[in-house]
Amino acid sequence: RVRSSAASDVYKRQSPHLRKEIMKADVYKARLKFLQENNITTADDLTACLQQAENEVTQLAKQRTILNVRKKKHKKLFDALAAEAAFAGFEPRKAEYDDAKEVLDTCGIPREALLSEKADLYEQLAQVNQQIRQERWKLKQCKEISETAVIMQRDIDRVEQQPQRIADTHQR
Repeated sequence: RVRSSAASDVYKRQSPHLRKEIMKADVYKARLKFLQENNITTADDLTACLQQAENEVTQLAKQRTILNVRKKKHKKLFDALAAEAAFAGFEPRKAEYDDAKEVLDTCGIPREALLSEKADLYEQLAQVNQQIRQERWKLKQCKEISETAVIMQRDIDRVEQQPQRIADTHQR
């Protein structure tokens, strides 16, 4: 995440302790935004979001595996396409060019179709990988919020019990 120069100047002018607290507040703001965007209002909602993200990652990983198998199946042809394009007219690599050309000529699939399939396959893989990154980020957010919520509740319980302890001390 890139911060504007004005924001980074604000951090630089603060004491280390204050800077740390401001950064903590930024994290809490980001988490609140995440909770609002995903309509999470209860612990059950958070658990459901976590499970949904885990399921989504599992499904996307299966989809990515299928795409990678397709890519591997045509690896020789895709490599030949790349070699033919890279070494055309380049005398020191003429043998590799000739080999690639022969592979492509004998495969029976038009080069345009192979190029289209390769581009489509790589685009699908890129999209799936991006979706996996997004879902893993969501998972991370859910886990961090869940862990923080437990700590915050413990702190709240401790603070709520303090006035009672102070009152008990004054009564003695």
